[in-house]
Amino acid sequence: MSLASLHKQFNKTFLAYGKPLFGFFVCVGLLIVLIQNVSLLTLCAGVCLFLFAMMLLQESFKILSGGVLDVFLDKVANTNYKSFLFGFTVSSLVQSSGLATVIAISFLSAGLMALQSGIAMVYGINLSTAGSAWLVGYFGLKTKISLYAMPLIIFGLGFFISKNKKIKGFGLFLLSLGLLFLGISYMKEGFENFKDTFDISQFQMEGLAGLLLYTLIGFGVTVITQSSHATLTLALAALAVGQVSYENAIGVAIGANVGSTIMAVIGSINSNIEGKKITVTHVFFNCFAALMAIVFFKLYLIAVDYLCAWVGIAENDYVLKLAMFTTLFNVIGVIVLYPFISQMENFLNKYVKPSESKDDEVKPMFLSDEVLQFSDSALQSLTLESIRLLESTLGLIAKVISFQPEDVQSQEEIPTVLSQRNQPNDFEFDTAYHKEFKGLYSSIIEFAVRAGYEASTPERNTIFMDIRRANLYMASAVKEASQLQTNINKFGFSNNGYIRAEYAAMRRNLLRLLRNVHSITQATTIEEIDQIQREILDNSEKFDVVSSSSLDTLIRNHCISDSVATSIMNDNAISRNLAKNLYDVIELLFKTNPVALGE
Repeated sequence: MSLASLHKQFNKTFLAYGKPLFGFFVCVGLLIVLIQNVSLLTLCAGVCLFLFAMMLLQESFKILSGGVLDVFLDKVANTNYKSFLFGFTVSSLVQSSGLATVIAISFLSAGLMALQSGIAMVYGINLSTAGSAWLVGYFGLKTKISLYAMPLIIFGLGFFISKNKKIKGFGLFLLSLGLLFLGISYMKEGFENFKDTFDISQFQMEGLAGLLLYTLIGFGVTVITQSSHATLTLALAALAVGQVSYENAIGVAIGANVGSTIMAVIGSINSNIEGKKITVTHVFFNCFAALMAIVFFKLYLIAVDYLCAWVGIAENDYVLKLAMFTTLFNVIGVIVLYPFISQMENFLNKYVKPSESKDDEVKPMFLSDEVLQFSDSALQSLTLESIRLLESTLGLIAKVISFQPEDVQSQEEIPTVLSQRNQPNDFEFDTAYHKEFKGLYSSIIEFAVRAGYEASTPERNTIFMDIRRANLYMASAVKEASQLQTNINKFGFSNNGYIRAEYAAMRRNLLRLLRNVHSITQATTIEEIDQIQREILDNSEKFDVVSSSSLDTLIRNHCISDSVATSIMNDNAISRNLAKNLYDVIELLFKTNPVALGE
């Protein structure tokens, strides 16, 4: 065996067994370290329990909010201050600015919320992080919070085993709160015991250097734990037992806020352009607030001392003073930036733009991983994207029959348009199909499958399946249309006036069909849709040339050949199938979909 083959075999064996063994020994080593240091074990268990509880809290929110968020948004997202309060409330309830930011990205990406409202919501989300500091500082570290955790866990588990989905979601909410409190209790206990074996306080640093170092530490811990709330809770717990100084804990709190932006950046990588605008807003707010706090640090401390004295907080109660600083940190950011929401919107629209595509392929505008978080936003996005595909479908069919996409939306009389389009379109169907239809169609189908899997109710899953079928009918309509191109180019502009007239009638009826289907996007009631569907059915009857005597007359009088007559009959039959496919698209995409009707 050659040296190269031995080397290759060694690499293969190492990949198969070496990495798992290395991981195993690392885990064993960590286990030994943790077992030998009970305080560190308790602290790590508290952090893990806290993070796990936050995950459960997010899941409970998704269950409880399914099917009502889009209705609720109609009432709360129509003004900036309502959106601000909505962001503050949601983030306070779920104790996760990350999830609340995902909600904002989800709603904005789905078109459920205007950009200004999304910016205001982000500001409200950031302000809510102060509430977490007060909850942990005043309630979690000054009482035996584990006693409150126990009944929450007991009742939460009892409700969670219910078959009713809403009761199950409420049980998960209580259970997650109980585990959250238990995690805080373990973290506090871990720090209290940890100082007996290893005194972290010896690493305290004063001045600007200490502030910047601990800001960096807070940033790093947040990136690792993926939770600014967990980092802030750690800082409060360490401060409560004297393991870090007051100013160093402030640095950790500042770093936690900045670190939360990294999670938003990572989460927005696959989001659409609207989601990226929300991410930029979140990053800008926290970096701006952090810069203000560092530059004017001494003034912030004076303001905190004054406010604490005003509300009756003791001068040496550094835990609550840290909570007050966190509040001031975010309040000043909101006060300074909130009046400039319009300017922020203009800035985002001007500079945050979609990257230039290397090809002309139509890309999804509304589909992203963020909108899948909630079935309401997923349905909204999927419907809007399907309507975009329908417009592409109509435009592609128009070009196949030697019209232009703008003719479908035009109010000009059809005979006039027909007389103007008296030359065959010179375009490659396969190229246009791949650029204008296939990529978007594939994205919609994939998204619809994922959305159906995540659907909050069986009824919602049925709607997702209907949307998939509607898109399949669009694909069938485009394929039907592609079969018409050769004969329309060959006979539609023939020197034989009889042949030209037959194909002109077919083109005229097809354009009327496309206009009828396009008008469905403006319908707001079932009655309007029914009327348009009746017009489509009436128009479809005009493709039945077999029962018409005109074609027989042309054949008898030798005005057209038998082969041309066969082509006319086949092409009209194809047109009739095309009309049937578009009729089914309307039935599935609009009549059974509450979002399409604006409900």
